[in-house]
Amino acid sequence: MSWIEITSAAPVLNTPNFSYVFGGDSGTSIPLDAFGHPQHFEFVALKKMRFKVVEEIGSYILQIQWPTYGNQPLYIDRRFCSPISRDSFPAPKKLSVHSILQHMETRVGTPYVWGGNWALGIPEMLLYYPPKKPLDSRMQTLWTFQGLDCSGLLFEATQGLTPRNTSHLLHVGRSLKTQEPLQPLDMIIYPGHVLFVRNETTIIESKSPFGVRICPLTQRMEEISAQRTLILDVNCTKLCNPFFTIRRLNLSFFS
Repeated sequence: MSWIEITSAAPVLNTPNFSYVFGGDSGTSIPLDAFGHPQHFEFVALKKMRFKVVEEIGSYILQIQWPTYGNQPLYIDRRFCSPISRDSFPAPKKLSVHSILQHMETRVGTPYVWGGNWALGIPEMLLYYPPKKPLDSRMQTLWTFQGLDCSGLLFEATQGLTPRNTSHLLHVGRSLKTQEPLQPLDMIIYPGHVLFVRNETTIIESKSPFGVRICPLTQRMEEISAQRTLILDVNCTKLCNPFFTIRRLNLSFFS
């Protein structure tokens, strides 16, 4: 089984039918789910990431495998990658909590895009999968992945060191103990969304439909607490529903 390395930021989908995802029935649409999110977007593979190739499909599409993401089939356009002969991975870079939050802050105002974790976008998509007619601004943002979702904000800032989705972030690091003071980069998280503590008074998040924003910590905690119950251990057998929790990332990843 061969391996590939990403040469420039690349969309990863849950279907091999890229031509339909970027065009839909009209040639200018992207299939959306009931919440208005692109139903076939998974994430953006960042430059230098490596994947195992499962199968070649047609001229351009590869089915790939990324065990840390799960076992579901994933697909990528081979024009964004190159073959490599071995599966060794470079040592991860050391990042500071300060530098991660500083990067997040540069993204304030970036649109929310489900599956987005590369704020600069992928303009090549307009060349490889050209729409039949000019796109409106929102559709062009989706077409080129020029935005960030909630966990994508962290994934981009850590250069792919952290898990990609909230379902995985719920189980990394550790839950904070009762009354334990919050620290920068602590995650306020529940299924489907994650916010990051910025300092003693604010959080930063990417939330639909607002995009990346900074909000008062107290305000967001009150909003969440009004709808959800705080729990300490997401691995307990009796989870209240709905819930939220607060977790601290393993700082060994960061210097």
